[in-house]
Amino acid sequence: MSIIKLSTFVKLVPEAARPHLPTPLRKFHVALMPWLSQVYYDDKAIHYELVKLPSRYGDNRMEIGLHFESRNAALNTQLLAGFDRYLFEVRDALGADWWAEPWDRGWTKVYTTLEIMQLDEDFVESVGQQLAQVITVLHPIYKVVRTRL
Repeated sequence: MSIIKLSTFVKLVPEAARPHLPTPLRKFHVALMPWLSQVYYDDKAIHYELVKLPSRYGDNRMEIGLHFESRNAALNTQLLAGFDRYLFEVRDALGADWWAEPWDRGWTKVYTTLEIMQLDEDFVESVGQQLAQVITVLHPIYKVVRTRL
């Protein structure tokens, strides 16, 4: 397998995730930057993100999660609080290393980090499957939390 650039990797992962999703969740939009990809449905500010973390977070780390980046900090906080009630279920489905916490600029997120293996097509497929699992688990919770606001 040949090594691919980070910008190519983050572009390929959402498309690798798509066939692993339930049919209703396959119609998502993608926003790209050279170091991240964002998958979203109705609101770009509420998105699933895959991002290469700066080295201050450890070498060769990526974050994958659901980000609440609305300009309305109160909404972001409410969404986080709603997800906090489901954190045991999230961890049961996705693993113990999932967190729900405030972040930057009034944003919040539900996320984990993973070690970057070799950036190749096998790792694209592996992370694509993980992203699909994340969306499959978190999106129904998001829908419930959002309707309760």
